[in-house]
Amino acid sequence: MQKKKIVILEGRFGGLTLAAQLEPLVKSNKAEVVLIERNREFRMGFSMQWVLAGRRKPDEGRRAYSSFRGKKIRFIHDEGVSIQTGERTVETKTRRIEYDYLIIAFGAELAPELVPGLAEAAFNLCDFGSVLQLKSALQVLRSGTVLVAVASLPFKCPPAPYEYALLIDDLLRKQRIRKNVRVVLSTLEPQPLPVAGMAVGETVKKILCERGIEYFPLHKPKLVEFPNRRILYENGAELNFDVFGAMPPHRVSKVVREAGLADASGFIPVELGSFRTTFPNVFAIGDGAAIKLPNGNPHPKAGVFAEAQAIALASRITAEITGQTALPYSGRGACFVDVGGGKAVPAEADLLHPDGPRFKLSPPSRAGLLAKKRFEAEHFRKWFAE
Repeated sequence: MQKKKIVILEGRFGGLTLAAQLEPLVKSNKAEVVLIERNREFRMGFSMQWVLAGRRKPDEGRRAYSSFRGKKIRFIHDEGVSIQTGERTVETKTRRIEYDYLIIAFGAELAPELVPGLAEAAFNLCDFGSVLQLKSALQVLRSGTVLVAVASLPFKCPPAPYEYALLIDDLLRKQRIRKNVRVVLSTLEPQPLPVAGMAVGETVKKILCERGIEYFPLHKPKLVEFPNRRILYENGAELNFDVFGAMPPHRVSKVVREAGLADASGFIPVELGSFRTTFPNVFAIGDGAAIKLPNGNPHPKAGVFAEAQAIALASRITAEITGQTALPYSGRGACFVDVGGGKAVPAEADLLHPDGPRFKLSPPSRAGLLAKKRFEAEHFRKWFAE
């Protein structure tokens, strides 16, 4: 049987996991796996938060893609610029690559320009360099209002804006200026982490309240006036701020949109469990995929779910090539919600529970934060050589 060529765009949680899971196919000479990644280094998203909190230096928490453990995987440091699903090819800046299977694991592209004034006025909470600038701004702040705002839905890592607000509160307390600073969190969501249900949302709201963080749900930004430092919401509310950190609008990359893979939502619609797009042998996992849960609600975007999706998809592709039985998608994941003060809330999710999504939150603890550190270390050991 002719070897199948599997191309993965790109190497984040989903792409790295998928490549590692598919390596046995390469070792058995049944497939060639190509991983294309534009960046030279990988770091977890919460590394930005830890730099903000002063737990690590900016150059820590990184791993070079060149040290990826899957030595049988063909790694190409390049950028995909075009996808032709009819011809089953991907073009990068330097070459043209044919595929039998294409897996899009780009993640989400950040598009602050979709909210007028946002790019000029706000620090981007999903960009490492911008978070460093946010930290500098907080260090010189003496009084005023700090705003953390969700600009659009959906966004990756559902706890992230809440974590940022809590870590900013923690930082201001360490600087002994918290009593002089108003901290506000606004979001389009009706409650914190709506996919997790009312009880979880109330727990998060209680934590925010205990820390004196004002919470404004159902607030969709319409316009940000800069340099006036004022945000206008679609519900008519207005707020002046001194420092502003935003979760900007997300969408899939231009390459994917131009290939006709995205729908009006700005993401790639795929089938739950198989992760197939409407194009033959083209799949999407991770933040760029638009997946509906059995209850019709959107599947949350997070690295742990991209990892679980990659495991299921690798099993499905392996089964198609070898005739083995595929493992189903588990819909399970665990993360650790950073609440500052050297603590984190362990959270477990079962999205495909027969009675609907189930979530379990444990109390904030130092053990939770240590578990988050172990989570990073374990994945680094799994994916990269020391």
